[in-house]
Amino acid sequence: MTRPYFPPKGLSVKFALTITAVVAGVAFTIGAVIVTLDWQRYQTELESKALLLAHSVAVTAPDDILQNDSWSLYKSLKNMANDASDGMQDTKILTGMIQDPDGNVLAHLNPGNNPLGMPLIHSGEVETRFFTASKEVRVPTILNTDISVKGFLEAVAPIYSDGKLLGVVRVRLSYKELYQKAQRSSFVIIGMTLALVALGSFLGTMISRRITKPLTAMTEGIEAVSSGELSDIKPIPVNFDDELGVLANAFNKMAKEMVEKKSLEEQIAVSEKLVALGRISAGVAHEVNNPLAGLMNCIDTLKKHPDDPELVERYLPLLDKGLNRIKNIVESLLIELRTEEAHGTDNSSSLEDLRDIVVSEINDRDIILNWDNTLGEQVLINRRRVQQIVLNLLKNSIQALPDKGVVSFSTRQNSDTIILVVTDDGPGIPAQYKSQLFDPFFTTKINGTGLGLWIVYRLAESMQGVIEVESEVGMGTQFKVTLPLIELST
Repeated sequence: MTRPYFPPKGLSVKFALTITAVVAGVAFTIGAVIVTLDWQRYQTELESKALLLAHSVAVTAPDDILQNDSWSLYKSLKNMANDASDGMQDTKILTGMIQDPDGNVLAHLNPGNNPLGMPLIHSGEVETRFFTASKEVRVPTILNTDISVKGFLEAVAPIYSDGKLLGVVRVRLSYKELYQKAQRSSFVIIGMTLALVALGSFLGTMISRRITKPLTAMTEGIEAVSSGELSDIKPIPVNFDDELGVLANAFNKMAKEMVEKKSLEEQIAVSEKLVALGRISAGVAHEVNNPLAGLMNCIDTLKKHPDDPELVERYLPLLDKGLNRIKNIVESLLIELRTEEAHGTDNSSSLEDLRDIVVSEINDRDIILNWDNTLGEQVLINRRRVQQIVLNLLKNSIQALPDKGVVSFSTRQNSDTIILVVTDDGPGIPAQYKSQLFDPFFTTKINGTGLGLWIVYRLAESMQGVIEVESEVGMGTQFKVTLPLIELST
């Protein structure tokens, strides 16, 4: 078979992407650190300016407050605003005010909306919080450092005269100019980062091509391995004395061993199938042949004495028993086949459907059934397979009890698995039988087919599950089945 030729771009792309990702990661990290530091520096500068402006008014305000000179207080605020506009071009004062300890306005940059001598007008939760906090300030303080709150920064400076609190100065500066400065700085950093990423991508591509170029000769062999067509693998010429030469030698050795291994695996798989088929066939032949021989003897005798009612009465139950045994064996094999091929999923509440079946199996026997299904409805299971496992194990436990006892069934989820546990307090399993429990047609029961536990084992194995048995003679038996959790499809 001729395969299309694919140059080894996968590894070169990975090298290029890795180098680019490393350069991009380092560049973006450095950029993020610089932008963060710039923002912190700008914010610190803005806080210092706000405190300086508030303090400059607080220093000159005591005499005017004591003289009740509102006009001078207003001029102090106005001069502060003018000085800020002239000397701090990147700073915008949103508002400024002086209020007494009770929160009444002594001066305001917007006196029209804030009458003197009246409580400060404030609306909204944020303004109320700042108003309350400002009355409690005793040292110069920044009330708001969060840019997301109203987009401003507020500094508060207390006004003292001879140790007595006369009021506070509140100055609000806009975050807008700070944000614009940080934005300009961010654009520069981002531009430099993108340039470094582009350069890293270019260098990464060039380096990766140079590294992966000698691997071109291995492409066809690798494609053959990935497609499973090992017979088409050709030895790779070794033209290098470095690590690539070692790699080529190792690949040639691996390819040869894989071809031999695949051939051996195919032979083993065929042998295992034949052995398994032979065991099942021999078991079916043996289990069916025994009752069949008896049936034929009965029929032969009835043919010879068709008018003997005593013989008819004697042999009809034997015929019925033998035919039922053959029927049970065939039905068990058909159930195993149908169930193992089932793929439908359902939530774990479908296990509750088995409860009535088990109760009817107990019938009027003195057996207590403990049922504890704790799996939530969000847990999915393979409905038919798991139901068949649980039903077979519960029936096995019920049949193991002589006259009375306790059978328990419980479920739980453990990380990415679900666990099913069936326990009984019956006579237990002798040690010499434990290794044969899951063999087909092995049974210690008089009327058993020996297929129940074999079916359980097959079904658990088909779902990549594990079944464990703990049993002691006279102490009962516990079967624990661990199955992988079925993921919810999104």
